[in-house]
Amino acid sequence: MTVTDDVKIRKHNMKLYPKYLMLGFDLLFFYGVRVMFLSKVKGMDDSQILLSSTIYALSMTLMQIPATLVATKIGYKNSAILGNIINIVWGILMIALKSFTGLVIAQALSGIAYALKYVSESNLLSTSIPQATPYQRNEIFTRIDKKGFSRYYIISAVATVISGFLYDVNPYIPVVLCLVCIIASTIMSFNFIEIKEEEKYSKEFKEYIKELKKGYKFITKSKRLRALLLMTGVAWGIIGLLDTYQLTLLQNIGASSVQIGLVFAGFELTKGLFSNSAKNYNKRYKNRSLTNILLTFATGFILAGVIAALNIPFNIKFTLLIIILLILGANNAIDQILAKKYINNFTNTKILPAIYSSKSIADNLCRTIITLVGSGVLGVFNINESMAIMGVGILIVSLLLVIYSKDKLGLKPDDYTQKDIYKR
Repeated sequence: MTVTDDVKIRKHNMKLYPKYLMLGFDLLFFYGVRVMFLSKVKGMDDSQILLSSTIYALSMTLMQIPATLVATKIGYKNSAILGNIINIVWGILMIALKSFTGLVIAQALSGIAYALKYVSESNLLSTSIPQATPYQRNEIFTRIDKKGFSRYYIISAVATVISGFLYDVNPYIPVVLCLVCIIASTIMSFNFIEIKEEEKYSKEFKEYIKELKKGYKFITKSKRLRALLLMTGVAWGIIGLLDTYQLTLLQNIGASSVQIGLVFAGFELTKGLFSNSAKNYNKRYKNRSLTNILLTFATGFILAGVIAALNIPFNIKFTLLIIILLILGANNAIDQILAKKYINNFTNTKILPAIYSSKSIADNLCRTIITLVGSGVLGVFNINESMAIMGVGILIVSLLLVIYSKDKLGLKPDDYTQKDIYKR
């Protein structure tokens, strides 16, 4: 391959990535009607719906290392394709399922799909960025990734509004449209071109496993990285809990499918708009950014639960909840962009698979624990009480994390130990 061809391939992948992320990042048309579809059409209760999210997160956690090995063996492009194909199977099962067992199987498959997609898609972009200083590569990655996120959230907002109206026509139409989008993103994933780095492909698979083990060993010894993975993991778990709690909360206060669709659309649109503000947020709050994000989530949960329980007119209650959920949506977007930005500070071509794999394990292990606790709480208390109780719990965990990470994150470069620096 000539230098010119290599440059063209890298530009092609970087140009394609935001378009692919726009359709393939997550499930368009589905999330806005998910709770109503599973409860009213499929007969699941709120606790079962949240428990199924735990199954999804647990599946992702268990599959992360196998998914990393698969991606290492067959390449990032083929792993992304395989993940999308499994997602197609999920869509078909979601339409056909008739029991909680079917939902468990569908969610387990979705976890496998997104384990493959997570470890491959970001790596597809990272390996396509030309050689430069770590700072330059990080800035390029963040810019392209942010563009894809912004587009996805705008499309998701439109899709959510449409799905709310279409649900009233036929509740299966949004799910079918979701499946169509998955198929479209699968087709797009075939258009990526694998970057075959000479160093990478000159090695045997066993040597690659050795590199992965070295990367995992570094991660377990780095206090800085452990603290970062914990904070971003807890935030991801909270986001997973919020996805179900907010829809259940709105449904519980009497909001219609169209109203819920519009709120969720605003939530997605807010994420799209504020994903572009992540850089400014980081400049303003610096090493307090992740702490502020966690505390905002805690405050939002508590206020939402209290307001939903108040005996006030529906319009006032609905408006106040919309404001809180939009703030949490902005918080969500900023967290997802900054989490990747911070993680990319550790990456190079050798440790890249282990870093992304470890982040996904931490994220989904935290999500498994948080959604499992949230499911148990929701099984005992109503959604208003559950929201407030979980908010208090998030606040306590956040303060403990702040104490734990105080001497591990946000330090000057010279203050970090050798264990926090990966040696090639």
